[in-house]
Amino acid sequence: MSNFIEMDFDEWCDTYKPIPNNYDENASFDGAMFETYGAEVEFVKKADPAHIWMYGDGDDGGTYIWSGWGFVNRLGYFITEVPCPPDTTIQIKVGINWYYCEGCGIEMEDEDSLINDKYYEYECCPQCVTPEQLKEIEANA
Repeated sequence: MSNFIEMDFDEWCDTYKPIPNNYDENASFDGAMFETYGAEVEFVKKADPAHIWMYGDGDDGGTYIWSGWGFVNRLGYFITEVPCPPDTTIQIKVGINWYYCEGCGIEMEDEDSLINDKYYEYECCPQCVTPEQLKEIEANA
């Protein structure tokens, strides 16, 4: 059985201590993130798997860091001084959710995914919803 732990970014940094990226002094996250290509990802691959963390896009529109190696939706990697405990998955929410409206092309913060939940299947948002769509949305609520 695996443990699941959620924590914030500062707590994660204090606990697991990400190492600096010595390949790029201007790397994201104050120089701690490693890229997903070239020498940087090759360096990450050589690290102990318990010390590898993936940064990526979550299904809810937010960005997260997860313990372990991953490939899908990845944006970068971290290596930490302190390993992730065995049989444990750790998730760190880094960025808030955003909603992109297919109807008008705007992006807006959607921290609790309320806009996404209400408007996504209609490809609209509160700014471009038509009266007909709004009636249908409210009828299905």
